[in-house]
Amino acid sequence: MSVTEEEWKNVKLLATDVDGVLTDGTVIYGRDGELAKTFFIRDGMGLRLLEAAGVRVAVITSEDSPVVGGRVKRLMLSAYKPGMKRKGDALREVMRQFGVSEEQTVYVGDDVNDSEAFEAAGIPCAPSDASEFAHESARYVASKPGGRGAIREIADRIIAAKGLNPDELWRGIHKSAESHDAGSV
Repeated sequence: MSVTEEEWKNVKLLATDVDGVLTDGTVIYGRDGELAKTFFIRDGMGLRLLEAAGVRVAVITSEDSPVVGGRVKRLMLSAYKPGMKRKGDALREVMRQFGVSEEQTVYVGDDVNDSEAFEAAGIPCAPSDASEFAHESARYVASKPGGRGAIREIADRIIAAKGLNPDELWRGIHKSAESHDAGSV
C-alpha cells in the first residue's frame, strides 16, 4: 500500500528509531560501553528542514545513549524519548503532546522492536535495508538504507508534497537561529 501525495502533505510529525534508521546499525563499544555511532549528515539536514517546515520531529529509541542525546540536541529536534521499550506508547504520548492524529504521523523503523510504533502511526516507513518484518509493516520503503539517506528521502517527500523549497527553509533556519549553531547538522 503506497502513500499518496495528500497524505505526505498532511504530515505534522515524523518519529524515528535510531539504530538502523538514523545510523547504519553500527555501534562502537569500548571498555566503558558505547563510544560512538555514525550519523549521515544529509539525514540530519532532512530532519532540520522538516522542523523548519513546521513538522515536529521525535526520536524514540529503546537505548539511552549520550551520543544520541547529543545528536538530538545538536539538531534541535522537538522530542527525544530514550529508553523506550514500548515505542508505540511513546509515540502515542508524543502525538498527544503535539496534538497530532495517527494520519498525520510518520514513524520510521527497521525491525520487530518497532512493531507497536508501526501500528500507532498512519504512515509507517522503513529503510531499504530494514528487516523483512519492517518491509511488510511499512506503507513506504525508502530506496536508501538506514543511516545512509532513508530519512532524508522521506523528509524530501514530505517537504515536496507541502510545496516547500528546501533552500528557502534552510535560509529561514539561519535567520531564526542567530544564537545557535544551525550550520552543523
